[in-house]
This record gives sequence, C-alpha cells and structure tokens, in this order.
Amino acid sequence: MCFASYAQEPFVEEMPRRQMYVRVGYDLSRLALPYVGDIGSRGVEFSIDGEVHYHWFPVIEVGKQWIKHDTDSINYKMDGVYGRIGFDYNVLKYQHRLDRDMFFIGLRVAHNKFKHELPSVVMQTNGEPIYSSISSRNLSATWGEMTIGAKTEVFHNLYFALTVRMKVMLAHAKYENMTPYIVPGFGKGFYKVNGGISYSIMYAIPLRGAGSDGFESE
Repeated sequence: MCFASYAQEPFVEEMPRRQMYVRVGYDLSRLALPYVGDIGSRGVEFSIDGEVHYHWFPVIEVGKQWIKHDTDSINYKMDGVYGRIGFDYNVLKYQHRLDRDMFFIGLRVAHNKFKHELPSVVMQTNGEPIYSSISSRNLSATWGEMTIGAKTEVFHNLYFALTVRMKVMLAHAKYENMTPYIVPGFGKGFYKVNGGISYSIMYAIPLRGAGSDGFESE
C-alpha cells in the first residue's frame, strides 16, 4: 500500500498594492481659541502625514500660539512656536488600494520655545493700588502625547480629521516669578497633564513613482 503526503502551503492574505500619498492639513480648532478660557489666545497649526508602510503614518505638526490680554488691571503677553513629531497607526483593514479612511491611535513627542511677560499689573492691598510688572523671559517645554481619532474622505482627496489628545509634561524651563498661563501647543501652564481636541481639514497629494512594500502610484 502506498501512502502519499501532500504539504499544504499556509494561506497568506495578500495585501492590496497601496497608492503612495501625503496629506497636508490645517487645524480648524485653532479658530476657536479666542473664545476658550478666561484669557483667550490665538494660533495656527499645520500638519503633514503619509503612509510609509501598511497602516503606519509618520506625522509632523507645527504651530504658533500667542496671547495679548490688556485690561484696566492687567497686561499679559505670550508668543511662541511648537512642533510635534510621531506616528499614527490605522486600525482599519484595507479593502482597496485607494482606501485612505482611518481610525487611528498614535504617539507624539513635542517641544516649544516661547516668551511671556507682564508689562503691567495692578493689585489692591488695603484698598490701595500697587503697580507691578514682570519682564519678558524666554522659556521652553517638552511633552508627550497619546492620540486617538479618525480621518475620513468627504470629497475626492479632501479629508476631515478629528484627533483627541492626552498631553503629559516631561520637562520645562524653570518658571521664575510667574507660571505661563498657556504653554503653546500644550495648554494651561498650571497643569502637568492636559487634554485637547483638534478638528482639521486635510488634502491628499498622490505621489509619482512606484515604491517598495506594495506601494505604487496611480
């Protein structure tokens, strides 16, 4: 009696060849900053991301934030720039080479440079006004972020993105005399942990040329 054995090759799911692209974005939530908090700030923020390997998206975000608050009793100014670098991981399964919608989790490390000052402040002591000021100081801070969110195509190559952030302060320059009201990109300077939500509009730019790891151009 003759027995024959056949080796069955394991099934390997073939991933669709992906189109290479980058997305650039503008954070619309920065437009609401003047109406948030006791002392409204202003700011702009831009971002860029792109899929370099299946589901993995390096992300760069840069922004500027400033405050000019002037009342009868206090004059406060702050101005700074910040940047974040990290990645998002898309947990959605691809069905087509042009699938770009995302539900993601991610990490960021961020750093800023800023200055703030209190040109004038009036305090009341026993009914008598006391005038004071704090000169400008150059400061910096570094923090980490955990993110979760979604990016969805609303029109061809045009996306809406929602990102929820938890921010943890890692290090900052010593705050002498005055803690900054806002740390640019991070939030309230009085806290070690801050949260935030970003609403962004993004545009995808297809890239030419075929790449490795199953990526290709149109």
